[in-house]
Amino acid sequence: MGLYKSDRNFTNYVHENLALNQIYKPLKWNVKKVDFKNIERLDIMHGIDYIINDSKGENINIQERFRDSFYKNFNDVTLRYRRDKNQNPERIKSEFFKIKADFLVYGITNGKKFKDQRHTLTTFNKWVIINIKFLKKMYLYNQLEIIPAVDNYCKIINNKMFCPEIFNTDNSSSFLPFDVLMLNKLWGEKVIFKQKGYFK
Repeated sequence: MGLYKSDRNFTNYVHENLALNQIYKPLKWNVKKVDFKNIERLDIMHGIDYIINDSKGENINIQERFRDSFYKNFNDVTLRYRRDKNQNPERIKSEFFKIKADFLVYGITNGKKFKDQRHTLTTFNKWVIINIKFLKKMYLYNQLEIIPAVDNYCKIINNKMFCPEIFNTDNSSSFLPFDVLMLNKLWGEKVIFKQKGYFK
């Protein structure tokens, strides 16, 4: 199984077995039934995994990403940024550019992602719901700047956030790590819709 398919399989498992009851249900979010081909197209083209009917009866678009307990000490959420070696020019700009989801639901679980250890997944160490539209608006307004990676951490300078572009070890793609505590410090509830475990 390829890395993407493995990650997708893990995320789907966490969605069904943890997120629906522990995140969505308390928020009174209900996943709408969408034809598989349509939701697959939304995922590929716009980074949308689910369409949710929220507590007010409104539709919101969701992308999910879940990690296993290996990442429990990390305080960031990540989005893929570029795939410079992709032969299709339209696919060089990755997730950060194409995503049209309203929110990113990001969680660190308490167990392991491997199929034979799924029984260890019982809850989240922490989870956060990021307002992606607001985050991208800050990028367009130059309040969020992407910089070459030096120490792989975000910085706040003069009330502006600087995030490094980090390349994966095989150099096939890069990603952005958005520090949740810094996001909260700068923009609070405008960008952090809900969270548990990242801060009090």
